[in-house]
Amino acid sequence: MHRLFIALILLSLTYGSHAAVVDNLYQASAPVSSRDEQERAALMPQLLQQVMLKVVGNRAILESAPLAPVLSDADRYMQQYEYRRTNIIGADLTQPDELSLTLRFDPAAVNRAVNELQLPVWGSNRPDILLWAVVDNSGEASILGLESAPMGVFRPLSQAADQRGLPVLMPLMDLQDQQAIDLSDIRDGNWSVIETASERYGADVILTAVIGLSGDEVKVQWRADGAGVSDRWQSQGDMQHAFDTGIGHLADNLALQFGQRVDHGGEAQRLTMQIKDVLNYADFSRLMAYLEKLELITDIRVINLGERQLDLDIAFRGSFDVLQRTFDVGKLLIEEPKSDGNDAKQYRLTP
Repeated sequence: MHRLFIALILLSLTYGSHAAVVDNLYQASAPVSSRDEQERAALMPQLLQQVMLKVVGNRAILESAPLAPVLSDADRYMQQYEYRRTNIIGADLTQPDELSLTLRFDPAAVNRAVNELQLPVWGSNRPDILLWAVVDNSGEASILGLESAPMGVFRPLSQAADQRGLPVLMPLMDLQDQQAIDLSDIRDGNWSVIETASERYGADVILTAVIGLSGDEVKVQWRADGAGVSDRWQSQGDMQHAFDTGIGHLADNLALQFGQRVDHGGEAQRLTMQIKDVLNYADFSRLMAYLEKLELITDIRVINLGERQLDLDIAFRGSFDVLQRTFDVGKLLIEEPKSDGNDAKQYRLTP
């Protein structure tokens, strides 16, 4: 039931939606032995650093910064805390209770600290990722589905994605998926078949993982394509380390596409947008709701609302190229060829 609930959430991010809004960027968790205040205080710097990694996106960039003054004052950034029993969340009642602590930090304060360190910020609108994974265990292989993945694989994978702020979706592996793709397609990298099977999910990034198990050692062959990333890499170690390293590599690369340093003291840039196929109030509402969620956009002004076209003047901070890449993965606004003699950017609203 737990994973079915997650499936419904993740599918709501993909079917007919536009990228994914990650709502846990500013929180991080760790196991604890008790509810002791001193133990909680000791964990604050570590969990704040985890949050800053999700916000910056790229580990090498974050680790190059002088973080010590911020981390030593971590309690200033903490907003709330919560203790959880993780075996109940994991729905694995064969395991003993494990107490965990979740800290939520103030988003505005964290972003200010990141900006003061002159580090890039990667907003909460992020490309959603569809993972096709094959597990090979002593010659017995299977494709992982959301409902069929063993908890020993599902939990470390979910934790790795959560720690880097990546919305990762596993396929349902229902009859439609089983007819569209098989083990050899993923193992051999038959990308045309993989892309066709992925269409129903509407993900921005297609990720494959061929996972080889040998005792406690795990070796993973990864491939990703989409959202400006096309790459192959490997990771290995125990299950958690292999997933942390592999998912972390993808996050590092995506952050280079979507993260950017923003001078909040400088003047925002303005852009005139002419958006076709805005046919009714419902179209107008979903477009405005989408734009208002983009952290890069600081102001939206309606210039004209015609019968089939909406003209907007928006203010944004940072690079236009990053803004355009954000539009591209969102799939709500499709860039159109520019009209002669018109300085406005042309877009079409998708249904």
